[in-house]
Amino acid sequence: MTDLASEVRIENEAPKAPTINASVRTILLALGVTEMGPTDGTTRKVTSIPEYERLFGGWTTNSKDMRAALQGWWAEAGEGAEAHVGRVVHTSVQGDPTTKTSTKGQLTLSTPTGGAVAGSVLSGNPAPYNLEPGDTLVISRDALGQATATVTATAATRSAGVDGPYALADNQTIIVSIDGGAPQTVTFLASEFANIGAATATEVAAVIAAKLVGAQADVSASRPRIRSDRRGTSSGVNVSGGTANAVLQYTTGNSPGTGNVANVDAVTAAEVKTIVEAAVSGVTVTNEGGFQRISSNTTGPSSSVQVISTSTADDEFDFDNVSHPGNAAGAQQTVRVDARWDGAYAAEITVQVTAATNGLADHFNFYVLRNGLPVERYANLNLDELSPRYALTIINPEATGSRFVVLVDLNATIASPGNLPIAGTFGPLTGGSDGLVGLTDTDYVGGVTLNGKTGLRCFDSRDGDILIVPGRATAAVQNAEVTYCEVTREGLLFPILDPPAGLTAAQMETYFVDTAALYELSELGSMYWPRVKILNPAKAVYGNDADIVVPPSGVLAGIYARVDESKIGGAFEHPAGEGELYRPTSITGVETDEVFEKAARDRLFPRNINPISKEGKYFFVDGARVLKLTGNWPSVGQRRGVMFVSKRLKTGLTFLRHRNMRPSFYQAGIRTTTVFMNLLTRNDCFASKKPSEAYQFDFGPGLNKPSTRKQRKAISKLAMATTEPGEFIVVLVGPDTRALDAELAAEAAG
Repeated sequence: MTDLASEVRIENEAPKAPTINASVRTILLALGVTEMGPTDGTTRKVTSIPEYERLFGGWTTNSKDMRAALQGWWAEAGEGAEAHVGRVVHTSVQGDPTTKTSTKGQLTLSTPTGGAVAGSVLSGNPAPYNLEPGDTLVISRDALGQATATVTATAATRSAGVDGPYALADNQTIIVSIDGGAPQTVTFLASEFANIGAATATEVAAVIAAKLVGAQADVSASRPRIRSDRRGTSSGVNVSGGTANAVLQYTTGNSPGTGNVANVDAVTAAEVKTIVEAAVSGVTVTNEGGFQRISSNTTGPSSSVQVISTSTADDEFDFDNVSHPGNAAGAQQTVRVDARWDGAYAAEITVQVTAATNGLADHFNFYVLRNGLPVERYANLNLDELSPRYALTIINPEATGSRFVVLVDLNATIASPGNLPIAGTFGPLTGGSDGLVGLTDTDYVGGVTLNGKTGLRCFDSRDGDILIVPGRATAAVQNAEVTYCEVTREGLLFPILDPPAGLTAAQMETYFVDTAALYELSELGSMYWPRVKILNPAKAVYGNDADIVVPPSGVLAGIYARVDESKIGGAFEHPAGEGELYRPTSITGVETDEVFEKAARDRLFPRNINPISKEGKYFFVDGARVLKLTGNWPSVGQRRGVMFVSKRLKTGLTFLRHRNMRPSFYQAGIRTTTVFMNLLTRNDCFASKKPSEAYQFDFGPGLNKPSTRKQRKAISKLAMATTEPGEFIVVLVGPDTRALDAELAAEAAG
């Protein structure tokens, strides 16, 4: 618009297009056998080797492949790279983690030997208790049968001294104190009555009820009555005066409530003791940190206490209704030590109990030992649930507690400190197993049931970019990996497949092409050969060789992540070839030197199997092909680059959902996508750095006809000019004939 005369003008600003996040944070999903960790179908996020070892353990015969894969991941991608780990154990029902065959080790700690113990029951709720008048505890003890303790309580009341009607006057008052509180003044206004000079009992009660706090008023025996809201002996109504009392004639002074409790809505521990001991012979009630323990006055196996289910107050106290017998002289079981996770590692765990460092008799120190060496120390614990040093509060949390064990309080009936575990060293834990007997491909493939998920399906709710399953290079599992990534994860997860152990080039070709039928199966996935060597991390476990052989998928995943994060759109780069960015830095060798022979590579590379080879002093990845060379995206960089764009668009265009499909709707989608694609183009992700040659994006009316909009659909189309890797570098060598050619040309011209 041209500026002419001075004015205030309103112009609509074009809306800014939301931007799509182009940053890269490659996430690994890893499934396999671990020394410990959850077996309930859930996974855990880990970002470093210490985090991994805290949750999943270390180097064992069975966990080698998984542990090595994660070490390779962080060695190549860097500490802090995100991984989600799922543990595999055998289940008797596919997809049902509750049918796992792995188990936790256990150990029970006892108290010191003591005298005979009385039967007793402890409330689950602490005082005070919100009861009702007439509530009961029906208690059976020893051979004495049942007796009933009943709570009684009535509210304080005070009634007018004469019958109505009452000749009140406007602004007359009465002064009332409720439950010993401050005096309250009730003022009678003429507007509150039909005729204040002949006020009825009902009218007087209504005015008092509306203005008193902590009390009600009603009509009793034709007279207005004031009644405290509180029921019990601390309830009180005291009419102390006022100009209207000459007419109403309330008796002055306090009128108390009655009962065997001061306030039935807040019954104290002392009141419980008095009521129960008065009504039920042969028992004693003690207050343990606010909780009520009812104990028989006898001891030994014949001693017992039971709160009967016909009680009406047992739910407020949270007493159970089972019989609690006493014990003969001797020790009681007091704490059970459970392995935190299922696994045979529990057989290496012992525990030690010593006197508390702080010198308090009702505290103790607790140590966890592995193979006889202390690995965890917890000082000054107790068995008081309300204490901040309660042993279960300190040891049991997964994030901050013990790496190896959790505790179960068995609620020994001996009073503290007699209920503490006896000092000494105990164990090892028994009964723990890894659940690997009968382990099959089905346990890795997993499934979904009403009871949860197992195998690959445990990753369903986890965001991820790369999937590896180290230690299970079988046809069934690797086909399941491809299917999971392609179907369940809608093509947005990329599996790196490991070669089976010990295969020659010819055997690898047979496995890949015939046995597993992976050749030309899908663009989702890549295969490498051979397996790799790393420094032996535990010679006590793996023998004295300097190196051990492990699957390469973790190392390769780390290289993928490193290349991804090397620039915006790094996923379009092929994670192969020479150069520090692309080559593995954490391996010491390969399983077979056959890969160094060109004949072996000539056999496998045309089959889309990428060799891990060596030229000079460095190992390198000699190929970036996906399983299927005849698809749209035949290389790792192309396929994963397209996946990167797809994932970013899927989240970046969510702002369009449920918006009206008017022209501005399509314009916003075009702006947002174009800005993102231009950024990738400038970062050299495509065949050209000119947007018009790098990609095409259509979100126009040709794709979005009225019939399409009628279906509530908005269709766009993105075509990308990706680039293939240079696999064959050809140099033509011949003689330099320029001088001869010039001489011949001169002769011909002369």
